[in-house]
Amino acid sequence: MVREKIRKYGSWSNGIGSLAIMSVFILQVIWVPAYASTWDMVDFALGVIHFDMYQMQPHFPGYPYFILGGKAFHMLVGDPVQALSLFNIFMYGSAVIPLILLVKRLVRPSYSVVAAAFIYTSSFTVLMVNQPMSEGAAMGMMWWYIWSLVWANERSHNGFLILPLFLFSLLLGIRLSYLALGFGILLVLYTRWKSGLFKIMDLFVYSLITILFQLVWVAGISMSEGGLDSFLRLALSFTNGHFQEWGGAIGASDLSLLDRTGKLLFVNTVWVGGAGESVILLFLLGGSFILLWRAKLGNRQMIILLVLLAVSYFLWALFAQNVMKPRHALPLIGISWFFITVLLFSRKRTMAGSLFLILFLLLQVSHTSKLLYTYTSEIPSVYQMADYLEEIDQPLVVYTWEESRVLEYLDVPFIHKKVQTYEVFANDAGYYPDRDIYLTDKVVQGFKNQGISVNDFIKIEKHFHSSELIDPIYHDLTLYKWEKSRKEEE
Repeated sequence: MVREKIRKYGSWSNGIGSLAIMSVFILQVIWVPAYASTWDMVDFALGVIHFDMYQMQPHFPGYPYFILGGKAFHMLVGDPVQALSLFNIFMYGSAVIPLILLVKRLVRPSYSVVAAAFIYTSSFTVLMVNQPMSEGAAMGMMWWYIWSLVWANERSHNGFLILPLFLFSLLLGIRLSYLALGFGILLVLYTRWKSGLFKIMDLFVYSLITILFQLVWVAGISMSEGGLDSFLRLALSFTNGHFQEWGGAIGASDLSLLDRTGKLLFVNTVWVGGAGESVILLFLLGGSFILLWRAKLGNRQMIILLVLLAVSYFLWALFAQNVMKPRHALPLIGISWFFITVLLFSRKRTMAGSLFLILFLLLQVSHTSKLLYTYTSEIPSVYQMADYLEEIDQPLVVYTWEESRVLEYLDVPFIHKKVQTYEVFANDAGYYPDRDIYLTDKVVQGFKNQGISVNDFIKIEKHFHSSELIDPIYHDLTLYKWEKSRKEEE
């Protein structure tokens, strides 16, 4: 039995795939960053130290299983940011198992590991896994959940459905925005009902099981926040803000539907998610489509399931997520990579074709490693600004947008205030006649959007820059100084 397994899976290409996976995993563990450079990162880090949703530690819905994983790793490492990243890394690392189990249903055993390596080492996905955000752990759980759907659908007994229902509850307890992937459960139930394996009473029983699994984490959060009423108030407040104000959903965005579609598909999924913003990988990705000629896939039910999940999440990301943040497209990126990879390895390749794919994999691993090193070694722009302001001898006040959350987390020694309207700023700045006044570019742009021209009263103090791929919103930060004499003239 063991010899048969070795004969089937023991190929040189699978050996290279194994080395690629191990190399990336080891580098992920070695290069764990300690930066909480965005509002959400700070929310999660503070949640590990003290869970309190009313204090945005973290924000709704609480991400209880993600925070619980972070707390577990926090007992091993002192930094909450690194604890969350390590939890992500190990959760995503575990996804190698379901990836191989899924891939081997569609490709030759001698290609199964190297094909899984293609998906696992995807540059942008690995980079996001190393961030202290819930997407990393959610991506790991997503592959376990998808495998459980396929596995349960292949069994005749309905009891096997309990596993995907349970894993789906874990997935939503890590990241609720992956709710759209629940359509996979509905498809499996429909398929079983159509095959005569599922009755009305079964639907009632398994619907109840689904609700009970979800209630485990919902009830836990509700009790920690003072009861169901408090939880529902938080939910209503967050939902309103997400879809109408700051969340980047279609109702809160200035982008047209066509612009959002193009951004999601061609920028987030192809350029960022597929190529990791590497021109070389983009060309290799384009060149690989030549190898897709006449490629065919078996296991029709599995393909239909994956297509449904991809379409469901695409629509969710298009209408309900912030397309300016590519990380919100990670499930779509992951499933797209899965399709491309299994098509590439679905039939026996010539030596030239195999060498091309191995070269592609090695270059992707190299680019992934470069991104990981950049992430752990490059200081985020908000941190750079904080260091710069700390070195100024004069007393000062800096007015910021969301950067204030990071400055609060860093416990900087100078006064900083979040401000969104010019009226509030003009009134508050009057209380500091003896201090230098600074503003970030987000604040200045906010004033301009309100119809306030401040160009005559500001001068550029300093530019700060970090990786756009790591932080698409605050990678470029300009600090302005409010010219005191002109302020007084006003």
